[in-house]
Amino acid sequence: MRRSLRVVCRDSLAATPTAAVAKKRAVNDVKVEVKEEATAVTKPRSSSSKRIKKEPIPSPDKEGTTPEPPALASKKASKKELEKAAQLDTYLSFIHTRREQTGDSNKLVGAHVSGASGLENAVFNAAKIGARAFAFFTRSQRTWTCKPLTPDTIAAFHAAMKRFGYAPGDVVPHGSYLLNCGSPDAGVLQKSRDGLLDEVRRCEALGLSLYNFHPGATKNEISVDECLDLIAESIEQTLRQTTGVTILVENMSNQGSTIGGPFTHLRGIIDRVSEEHRHRVGVCLDTCHAFAAGWDLRDDA
Repeated sequence: MRRSLRVVCRDSLAATPTAAVAKKRAVNDVKVEVKEEATAVTKPRSSSSKRIKKEPIPSPDKEGTTPEPPALASKKASKKELEKAAQLDTYLSFIHTRREQTGDSNKLVGAHVSGASGLENAVFNAAKIGARAFAFFTRSQRTWTCKPLTPDTIAAFHAAMKRFGYAPGDVVPHGSYLLNCGSPDAGVLQKSRDGLLDEVRRCEALGLSLYNFHPGATKNEISVDECLDLIAESIEQTLRQTTGVTILVENMSNQGSTIGGPFTHLRGIIDRVSEEHRHRVGVCLDTCHAFAAGWDLRDDA
């Protein structure tokens, strides 16, 4: 008996559907067409079909020239802005009165004020208490990295200084508490030097002539002389890259391994700075630190 094997191709079945399959497909095709047609009918109009109201174009006058549109009304100041303006006027009157009372005295009494939410606020806060001089932080005193000053911030500070009559020498910005320009740790030393340079450059941008900072500490890992060398080198590097700002080394309270308790430390730092830049180094005398270090300032002698 002869046997045969039939091979059925799936493509051939798909190409020649049975009558039932063809009928089912026809029904499905009708459903699809109806659905698509219904969708087309209910589809919302595109945004391009919306009518756009056109503004009337000014017509030329008798002389043939087209008139300009009316100027936009200036934005009215908010209640909060008006209140702040009134406050600043009060501060301005107050600081003028204080200057009249103190006259030409070279003793400018002030305080450390906040410059939060805008460095110009340091000027406002100083005038608010009638301060003839003030200190503030030009950046966060507890972080290594800070955003640079923007042109708007610098302009606002300059405007506030001019309005309230403060001179550059009336302001003594204080350095970050993180700085240790005599650190035995190479990483901390470099970050401190970068921070010192950044803060002095901020003083330059703000038009200020003084800058005060805590010199550093030995951390009980190096000698005092080695620490003084590092501090002087840090100051020297900054002075080479800046102009117009005098760096004030603050005396300290003689606590722990800090440098600056004995006044001989301050003398040692200044003597180590080159003669070329030494005229831009000074001292900030902190009376509280001096008292804690053993200098009884209550004694007239």
